[in-house]
Amino acid sequence: MINTQPTTPPADNPAVLLLGASGFLGPALAEASGPGGAIATHCRNPRPGSLYFDARESPVAGLLTGLRGRPKAAIIMLGITAIDACARDPNGTAAVNVHGVIRVIDELRALAIAPVFVSSDGVFDGGRGMWCEADAPAPILEYGRQKLAVERYVSSLPPPWLVVRLPKMLDPARNPRCMLTGWVEALGREKKILCATDQYFTPAAAPDVARALATLVRQNAQGVYHLGGPQRLSRRDLLDAVVAEYVRHAVPRAQIVSCSLRDIGVLEPRPLDNSLDSSRFAQAFQCPFSNPKTVATAAVQAFFATG
Repeated sequence: MINTQPTTPPADNPAVLLLGASGFLGPALAEASGPGGAIATHCRNPRPGSLYFDARESPVAGLLTGLRGRPKAAIIMLGITAIDACARDPNGTAAVNVHGVIRVIDELRALAIAPVFVSSDGVFDGGRGMWCEADAPAPILEYGRQKLAVERYVSSLPPPWLVVRLPKMLDPARNPRCMLTGWVEALGREKKILCATDQYFTPAAAPDVARALATLVRQNAQGVYHLGGPQRLSRRDLLDAVVAEYVRHAVPRAQIVSCSLRDIGVLEPRPLDNSLDSSRFAQAFQCPFSNPKTVATAAVQAFFATG
């Protein structure tokens, strides 16, 4: 059952709303915001202290009850992020990912709260790598088309507004939602692990992305920013980093099978290279990102440390 009863928001004035904070990035953003620095919301997956919020119908104003003032910004992570779900039901998912999010953006602006839209590297077609903010998006995924629709709406508005495009995110801690933990679990089983050697990305640790995003909000940054990791590498490169640490703790039982991304059955072809050039952010702000292979090593160590 979905918990529709909001908890009591903090009495003071948090700097930011975290809308849709029960996913991968939300907990890291709440930590980066500091104690009392944010109001977080959930829809289907409540977390301690979060408030229920449905992008399709919940009023933003209801989140502000009892506050002494208004947050200056809202980080919008609302939406259905499963790529195949968007391909399978484009209209149903767009009701949340596009129409619901735009409804929320309009209400935020009416309340004088700056919208910060969290977008994706999925707005690019993957035909080459190291995409920068000035490159023209051309998504081949329904999920990417939905993200781009909101990006275009936001960019048509007068400032203040901010769009951040994120890469595949990693967690240095044990996390069943993270591909690193999934690989570690799979390596301990008698099974095959299919791994694409022709898919490239710039994965980043969720805590690093959260700190970077919090920095952009604090500095009143405007426009579009990429927050990709510091290294372009293939999916197989990242798996190899996991295996290199795994063998220090246990003998792998799984068989790793190299393949093309096109050999993996999905509803829509995935982009081959959505690596992001994040030099605009790196040059403007002192907020370094961890090497993804270092994050992979930490995730394996965390897995075995927690038994």
